[in-house]
Amino acid sequence: MILPIPPVPPVGKIISRPYEEGIPNFKEKNVSIDRLSSLIHEVNPDYLLFHPSINSIQNLVLLASYASLWLFGQFLFLIYAMFNSVIKEGVLVYYFYAIICLVTIFISFFTAPFLTLKQLKAKKSRYHKILLLKQTQQLAYYEHNRKQEPIFHLINYRDITASVRRNEGLVYEVLNLHVIDESTGEPSLSINLEDMQLSPYDQWTFIRTYMERPADELPLDPRYAHACPTDISTLLLACADIAQEKKDKGLTGLRHEVTIMGWLRACTVSYLDLAEGNIYQSSANPALHTEVQRRLMWDGKNNPYNVLSVTAERQAAFDNKNRKVKLKWYSGIAVNATWFVGSILYVMLVIA
Repeated sequence: MILPIPPVPPVGKIISRPYEEGIPNFKEKNVSIDRLSSLIHEVNPDYLLFHPSINSIQNLVLLASYASLWLFGQFLFLIYAMFNSVIKEGVLVYYFYAIICLVTIFISFFTAPFLTLKQLKAKKSRYHKILLLKQTQQLAYYEHNRKQEPIFHLINYRDITASVRRNEGLVYEVLNLHVIDESTGEPSLSINLEDMQLSPYDQWTFIRTYMERPADELPLDPRYAHACPTDISTLLLACADIAQEKKDKGLTGLRHEVTIMGWLRACTVSYLDLAEGNIYQSSANPALHTEVQRRLMWDGKNNPYNVLSVTAERQAAFDNKNRKVKLKWYSGIAVNATWFVGSILYVMLVIA
């Protein structure tokens, strides 16, 4: 569904600013490096681009949307039965009651899946792809506002202040980056890095290491750090494959091979992976902006960072030329739709 715009975060507990004292050590190094490596879209001597972070709450919202669509299908039968009964009775008050029930069911169970399906068509994600420009020491991202086109921002890295905000309700901490107006002490720009699976202190250490230290000091795990083409907006199915890969359960791989587990997931919850892949596909990409492109200096050879480059199969997937990817998702979606509709009809028959 069209998930809500992340709120503008207040300044929380300030950690540090760039080039301030030494870079702290990782607190949860293995877990954090695995997570950060999986979030890498691209990393090279020019820039580091992160995929948008999709946290557990957002995944739960997508799952609830999927469940709502199934329940809505069940209620269609009940609505049909109710209207048949009302017609037979012919009592006017029953008509009003049936209409109220119909509107309530539509609002309760069809709104979330409708917005999800609308987002698949609209392709306007509200989530951040953060770009770190190493050579020019800048940070680029798009700010999202309701009913407006994303606003591109290019800010100096040294102007950033990092803070940690604690969510008392769910008891987790997240990293926020601010540009603070010295005259008022209030943030003029704020970036919300809402990642519940990652230590905010380690996330800031990782950012500082990339921007301030040589390439060989940036810890990356090549099992998870797999580069993607810069522009991944070309094919939803390839992005859904990326969404599966980030789950680290042997569902797919660098060559977008069709595994049994990956295909079975496509046959059961393809809706979820397609919705998540849509966020990857439609998030505004600062690396494609002309202001970023004219600052690039790397010749594309001998990348010193420990990241696996784009494979021919991955490039073909985004060029819509990888038959295995298309076969996996088209067949998986067909099976998913068949059992989804079949299960609704089965329950209808049992109730009848």
